[in-house]
Amino acid sequence: MRKVVSQLKMQDRELVCKDRSGKYRPVFKKQGSLDGACATYSVIMDLLILGVIYEADTHINAEHKSPMTKKLFKVFCNDNGMHREGQTFFKITRMLKESFSEVITPDHQLTEGWSSVGRIVDCIKNDIPVIVSTEDHSMLAVGYETAAGVPSKILCLDPSGDYIHGRKRWNTEIDLYEGKKTMSYRSVIEGLPFEDKVHLEDIIILIKN
Repeated sequence: MRKVVSQLKMQDRELVCKDRSGKYRPVFKKQGSLDGACATYSVIMDLLILGVIYEADTHINAEHKSPMTKKLFKVFCNDNGMHREGQTFFKITRMLKESFSEVITPDHQLTEGWSSVGRIVDCIKNDIPVIVSTEDHSMLAVGYETAAGVPSKILCLDPSGDYIHGRKRWNTEIDLYEGKKTMSYRSVIEGLPFEDKVHLEDIIILIKN
């Protein structure tokens, strides 16, 4: 069985969701177009899926339409721009509380491994994406698959990769092997085979107020 958050749709071979305008807009943000950190892109894609920001406001030279969106980009991209040394989920959560608490409530949970999987699955069942940490990288979990009733894959939008236009609603899978207690991170982008062992760590859940 497969479940992907219902907000994500394919429209003219493009992955879209309804942004704050209520219109379908592109979702995927590739690392390098706004800032230097994978966590920034995961946050922005999450906020688009939740419908609390305008997609047009995510363009690097956009004149942000609302004071809240302007403050969000000031905190993430101006005051803390590029994130060259990376940011902990503690700091990402604090920045969200500083800049966007009128609209969303960030919930940082100190989970890891299979406890993270359980929380991710519970959220996606309720159409809530989850920002996930795999030690030194961040992605946005938007779906999962089960085999014999047990979670077998976490489906993610990985900002460090490319999006496959007109095909899947995700570009990376985390394969779960409960028997071996290992997890494997695998790109599903054609022509870019990649696989590595990963460990799921803490997560951030954004709840729309």
